[in-house]
Amino acid sequence: MSVDTNALSSKNMVVGFDLGRYSVQISFWRPGMEEPKTAELVTGSELYNIPMVLCKRRGVNQWFYGRDAIKYHENGDGIIVDNLLQKAIDGETEVIDGNEVDGIALLTLFIKRSLSILGGAGTANITDIMFTCEELGTDVIEVMSRVTTGLQLKKCNVYFQNYSESIYHYMIHQDESIWKHNVLCSHYDGRYVVNYVFHRNLKTTPIVTFVDAGEKTELPMPQIVSEDAREAAYDRLDRQFTESVENILGGGDFFSGIYLLGDGFKDEWYTGSVRMMARNRRIFLGNDMFSRGACFSMVDKYLKEGEVSKHIYLGADKLRSNVGMNVLRRGRESYLALLDAGVNWYDLKCEHELFLSEDHILRFVIIPLDGGAHTTREFALPGVPERDEDTLRVRLRMHMSDLETVMIHVEDVGFGELFPATGMEWDLTLEL
Repeated sequence: MSVDTNALSSKNMVVGFDLGRYSVQISFWRPGMEEPKTAELVTGSELYNIPMVLCKRRGVNQWFYGRDAIKYHENGDGIIVDNLLQKAIDGETEVIDGNEVDGIALLTLFIKRSLSILGGAGTANITDIMFTCEELGTDVIEVMSRVTTGLQLKKCNVYFQNYSESIYHYMIHQDESIWKHNVLCSHYDGRYVVNYVFHRNLKTTPIVTFVDAGEKTELPMPQIVSEDAREAAYDRLDRQFTESVENILGGGDFFSGIYLLGDGFKDEWYTGSVRMMARNRRIFLGNDMFSRGACFSMVDKYLKEGEVSKHIYLGADKLRSNVGMNVLRRGRESYLALLDAGVNWYDLKCEHELFLSEDHILRFVIIPLDGGAHTTREFALPGVPERDEDTLRVRLRMHMSDLETVMIHVEDVGFGELFPATGMEWDLTLEL
């Protein structure tokens, strides 16, 4: 890896945080490390999952998280709170030991305690943290934005991405023979299975890469009541899982790699599935792809070469078109890039100062990444002061409210002492 050493010191750390439904995982990377590592609950245990629960000791302001929370609750020593992410999204509060506690505060406390697994000195040196979860809607982004503010991580950049994008960043750092063709990543948490397919369009430059998420399918792990029932129950589960992937693997596309992810695969019940999947394919078993992929995405922000420079990921949350303007620079027309395709819409924002044309019209150029026709959208600004166009200077602020909508704020900033700012403002909406 080639890393911008001016951007990171050896003490700095980037973090990938997998925000699962029932547990979380944390991976980290520092300059000098070959690849991200996942924090273990006990060194050498390969136990990565931190249950997403808190427990408060009765009558004492003492909180425990994860496995310790479960232990104290089972001992009858405390009040347990689970389903923390959903409670925060739903705006719920919990009455704990007679006090009402906001769901955002509970989730913030849990994440803060979870980060302590990295060590106190380590958290102080986090420069970038990427949260990743299965589905990344505006509700999750809003909640996690409030949570990260409460974490008070100084000088830390915070980002969000879904599991599909974490798979992409993980995969692109593996041996190319694994992803030479399509790759199936099957995530099974013991309740639901979701199949992800990594594939590329080799006809484009850079190579456009996708990770398609299938429907979430209910596949409950059987409750084994006796050893006699175990074999029949596992055979039934094996057949059901085989059916969930057969249509994908038999659809005509060649797959060179398969990953089985999640706690649902910890017991070896899937022997029939593996026989079907292993035909001319490499199969891997893992449990920390999402957190490591999130961490790799942070590392990729500092990379200067490698496969990541040859590929561009286009996921469901990615802007599919470049947005810019043709402006005059030193008397010549040139293109000013405003919003870049291939970036998550919720991360996109920009601010520029520019001079208006004589007709007071802003013209935005939209360039689809798939090679489609360029289009131009025009917005007239009514009430612009009548001045020479060389003095009509405005500030342009842009952000996206969803994947298809750009919000634009324009304000007159004047031109020095000759033409002070008038305070005039315009709000525009650009639908892509």
